Amino acid sequence: MTHLVKGLILSLLLSGLPLMAGVPAKELVELGKQCEKRVVKLRGLKVKKPIRWEITSKEQVRAYLKQTLAEQYAPGEMEAEGDAMKALGMIPASMHYKEFILKLYEEQVGGYYDPKKETFFLADWIAPSLQESIISHELTHALQDQHFDIDKFVERVKGNSDAMYARAALVEGEATLVMMLDSMKNMGVDIELDMLDLDGTLGTLLMSLSTAQFPSFSEAPRALKETLMFPYLKGLNFVIYGKKLGAWARIDQVYADLPVSTEQILHPEKYFLKRDKPVTVSLTAIEKIVGRGWKKIYVDVLGEFMTRHLLAGLDDRDEENKAAAGWDGDKFWVFKREGELAWVQMSVWDSEKDATEFAGAFAKTVAQRRAGFVQQPTTAQPMMTWKNKKDRVVLVERRANKILIVDNLEQNMIDSLRQAAFD
Repeated sequence: MTHLVKGLILSLLLSGLPLMAGVPAKELVELGKQCEKRVVKLRGLKVKKPIRWEITSKEQVRAYLKQTLAEQYAPGEMEAEGDAMKALGMIPASMHYKEFILKLYEEQVGGYYDPKKETFFLADWIAPSLQESIISHELTHALQDQHFDIDKFVERVKGNSDAMYARAALVEGEATLVMMLDSMKNMGVDIELDMLDLDGTLGTLLMSLSTAQFPSFSEAPRALKETLMFPYLKGLNFVIYGKKLGAWARIDQVYADLPVSTEQILHPEKYFLKRDKPVTVSLTAIEKIVGRGWKKIYVDVLGEFMTRHLLAGLDDRDEENKAAAGWDGDKFWVFKREGELAWVQMSVWDSEKDATEFAGAFAKTVAQRRAGFVQQPTTAQPMMTWKNKKDRVVLVERRANKILIVDNLEQNMIDSLRQAAFD
């Protein structure tokens, strides 16, 4: 799913503030160096080599954004990613995904640290006094890069967005915590970690940005908004949990043993206390079975976090979260034929109870996601099917703790898919 352009999202907090023209470079660099001293002390990591500072403009940041996306995606991959989100019902079918993502990122431009160039780029259009939070956040990335070489593991993980989000959550959660602690100290406030309102104040601020200042973000579907915010909000919670167990030294250890799923981020105890590693799912015969002109365009791991958005049609956050919480591994395949989209998912759950709960929750969303599909009579097997007039099928079948979902494929493929999935 959508790859985060690391280090730019928190500029949402600043880019709508009063702008300035031609902020003196000397003043900005001096501010950066002052922030550097505080961040080094707060984070407990030494500067291994001097941080390079450069001044950048909005236009230069936009160019950086486009270049970064071009490096992360081969031609056609972003369009395929957009089709996948459309197939899953997470964005409207009419959305021009690539164009929207570019606009979404472009309105969030701000200062950033580039790990490839090992350079901090300071924004020349924001008053220095309003940049301290973003500078402390990005300086944390600079320290991370010098000590843990973050450029190696913050790249897009093709075929496993869930692992990518987990890695991003570590990096951004840590930087967000340092930023918050630095801001509090600047205000003369000493705060305990238990007092931080993780999904409250910060989450509300980020999710309620004004339509006038951030039209693309305001118009973005829920799945895109929350995917952008996930590393900061949920990553913050993850890092705080680990820091309580063993101070910053415990977080340092995480870089040598990275979290591998959003499940571990959402439930930090599944990383720090009793490690819950996801099951690897495969279904090797799927492309041969589907055939008939359908072309595979996308393969990925949904993960617990995005499974919540798969269940968004429930309109009940508690039910979504509960039904997704037993996730233990999955893979999904998206197919396209003459403009139509279809998908197949195989998932594994912690228990039969968890699998049953997810299957029931997903079944409630079918009527909304697939108009014209009529539920068929149930059988003795734990299986539900819906059909439309074109003989297309939506299938949800559970066997033990495994679930197969088939969405919008022909009836004559179903038995072969079921056999490949469960035998």
